[in-house]
Amino acid sequence: MKIVKRYVKDHRKLLFALCMLFAVAALVFYLYSLPLEAVLYTAAVSLVLALIFFILPDFLAYLRRYRILEEWKENLLTAWEVPSFEGTLSEEQLVELCSELCRKLREVETQWDTKQNDMLEYYTLWVHQIKTPLAAMRLILQSHPVETGEVLKQELFKVERYVEMVLGYLRLETMSSDLRLELLPVREVVKHAVKKFAPLFIYQKLSLDLKEFENRVITDEKWLLFVLEQLLSNALKYTKQGGVTIWMDQDDVLYLRDTGAGISPEDLPRVFERGFTGYNGRREKTSTGLGLYLSKVILDKLQNRIEIDSEPGNGTEVRLYLHRPKLGRE
Repeated sequence: MKIVKRYVKDHRKLLFALCMLFAVAALVFYLYSLPLEAVLYTAAVSLVLALIFFILPDFLAYLRRYRILEEWKENLLTAWEVPSFEGTLSEEQLVELCSELCRKLREVETQWDTKQNDMLEYYTLWVHQIKTPLAAMRLILQSHPVETGEVLKQELFKVERYVEMVLGYLRLETMSSDLRLELLPVREVVKHAVKKFAPLFIYQKLSLDLKEFENRVITDEKWLLFVLEQLLSNALKYTKQGGVTIWMDQDDVLYLRDTGAGISPEDLPRVFERGFTGYNGRREKTSTGLGLYLSKVILDKLQNRIEIDSEPGNGTEVRLYLHRPKLGRE
């Protein structure tokens, strides 16, 4: 029905002219005092002939062009060839224009993909190369301790975390092809993350209370570990006394609670925005505004959810909803 209305609208001038023609013919018959039956018969025959030889073939051609354009529109970015199309001059010109625009768009997209791949390869190489001098620095500090050695170790640890963040950020676009979902014991993954930050807990004299739980969830170990490291890094960065408590409930919700500075109410709704540092980040001048953003994007792709509750001076609680959504029957 939609296509019929569209056809009538596009051919309204022609249809109006045909109606006027019938009206003139009827007027002529009337002026010559011909019987009404003759007028109606002539009009019916003329209408049938017009439908058979003009309107119906034209409508079918119109319908065919419409379907070709609709199909092309649905596959506009993947259709490399211009569809076989015969229409009015303006329609053919529009098709050629759209084809040229699509070709230009594909060229730009190809150039962008090439540039992105080159950048990813470069920074991946850079990350692996910079790990060598960092490892050498750590070895030297361990072999030749100095008075400021512990401070240097902590700063070196922070550099390593920033390097890992850069690598995670670069791999984010290709994360879907890098996923390896398996049933994992969450506490073991948490222990692995905590182990990396053990020197910072000791140096800052902060406590860690890792509760006992045996939850197992389907997730990607590498990316979940990356998220946990970002959350622990944030907790340690803004916690000066007290510590961090980690537990998990029976609904597969993982909790990380610290006794740090907390987040102001006006900053809380924006903590997952890329580059947003908030009041604490601006005050400490140590925040990149990427940690929570990356965590949110990763968990979204894992089909998990993250929530944060916090009050200034009363610490922060992060909740990771790690249960997988149930798949319905198709």
